[in-house]
Amino acid sequence: MKYIIGNWKANKNSADVIHWSDVFLKEYIFQENTTFIVCPPSPFLRYMQQAFKELKNVIVGAQTIASVEEGSYTGETTAKTLQGVAGFTIIGHSERRKHFHESDGDLASKVLLAKKYNIEPIYCVRDEKDPIPEGVTFVAYEPVAAIGTGQNEPPEQVLIMKKKMTLPKDCVFIYGGSVNETNSASYLATGEIDGFLIGKASLDAHQFLSIGRNG
Repeated sequence: MKYIIGNWKANKNSADVIHWSDVFLKEYIFQENTTFIVCPPSPFLRYMQQAFKELKNVIVGAQTIASVEEGSYTGETTAKTLQGVAGFTIIGHSERRKHFHESDGDLASKVLLAKKYNIEPIYCVRDEKDPIPEGVTFVAYEPVAAIGTGQNEPPEQVLIMKKKMTLPKDCVFIYGGSVNETNSASYLATGEIDGFLIGKASLDAHQFLSIGRNG
């Protein structure tokens, strides 16, 4: 199975989401070996869950969750809140670490809470120095220099980094960093990369689906 994960970040309004979903629904073709995971801003999770409920191998995911379970935390979206809505959540993205100062301890708490509420973590690491909490299966390697820059890290370099990491047993190894429909097939051809965490290219439904058809 290969996993094509779209991280929209802080983009799109309700009209954009409806248009994106319409294009996706029109062009989607089921592939037994491919799962699409779409991570929109949290206000659109329920809409997209309903839009895709009849599609096989299409799952809605959250871009992050809170490091607390519940309580007086204005503005936070918890794993408990997202139970039954999001099947996956991204945890540890370098933008969260940088802009919101999330520590390794915060991220480990998020993993525990996600697992408790049946949400699968997609755990992002910048290099081999970032510890991976127990319970993680999906590990997304995202070199900071490649995120949003258009300068993707070559597949051979990705594999060198993979060998340096202490990965969990039965790891699903994901690459993220300026992936597009032109370069994605070269990563899948290695046989050691199980999919992608895609930012900019996921904002266009046609491009996103094209990446999923590669390999």
